Amino acid sequence: MVQTAAKQLFLRDADGGVVPFDAGELQTRLIGSFLATGLREESFMSEEIVLALEYTLLNSPRREPVFCKSEIDAAVIRLLESIGFPEVAHVFRRNGYEQVVRIATDEVTIAGLLVSHLGCSAERAAHIARLSGEAMRQLGFESASPHLLLELSRHYERELAEEDFLSTGTFLPGVPQQTLTRRDIYELLPDAPRKLVDAGVLRINGITTLFPSVRFFFFMKEFARFSNLSFPVTELEIEPLLYSAGQALEEARCAIKNALHHPEELPCCLALPDIFDFLESCAGSAPDQNLAAELASVLTSALDCELYHLAFD
Repeated sequence: MVQTAAKQLFLRDADGGVVPFDAGELQTRLIGSFLATGLREESFMSEEIVLALEYTLLNSPRREPVFCKSEIDAAVIRLLESIGFPEVAHVFRRNGYEQVVRIATDEVTIAGLLVSHLGCSAERAAHIARLSGEAMRQLGFESASPHLLLELSRHYERELAEEDFLSTGTFLPGVPQQTLTRRDIYELLPDAPRKLVDAGVLRINGITTLFPSVRFFFFMKEFARFSNLSFPVTELEIEPLLYSAGQALEEARCAIKNALHHPEELPCCLALPDIFDFLESCAGSAPDQNLAAELASVLTSALDCELYHLAFD
């Protein structure tokens, strides 16, 4: 399941309040939409869609990382349609329970909507609101849904040469379009990370064009066995070994980067699927989020890049 990134996104609810973006809830909705259309095998893409969306939002030109739910849903629908799943997009849209709300199309109301939802300055919002309001008058609309007004306003915002990743549907600009399968990656691995893969300690996902990223899955119980540790495992025993394993992860990351022949760093994600089970059954400790984060920090300390995502399940 997708966990929160190092940076945090926020959603503005219907009452104007701001709440943290729940990536796991969105992934669950996507999985349900894939299953509802009979695409069980393709439901694994839900996680990559959420990661791609979150990465794009975090790198948007908006001054504050605050978005409304309709923006998130619209971006997901556009992405599903662009990668060839219009039927999933239809189910996702239908299950969004979007309320049919209409607001006045005068310039003051539109400007207020833009300031709260697009993060525009008051001056810029007023200018875009004049253009949008005039378009509504020409169409004879005295009221419209906030979503329609936001989409129209983004059209004018683009004409003012401010890039908006959500509206254009551009995901991860500048990343390589080259793909690597898990087998491709295994073949290019140096000796140290390859041994971890062979021992069942490490799994490295292939590189896709939907969300190109280096995604490590590190299994703590297998690592303890691989390292010939006796139970209960202590922090003093395992932390130096984790640091060495982290160096192997960095070797793997560099090998992948070199194989892609691309100057930009790919986002790096790490999952520790059995960390809490390890703490309980191997380390004699309660499932402790802080201790899990400490061990993950040791494992990733050798990475020569910022870790984008860390997941504990």
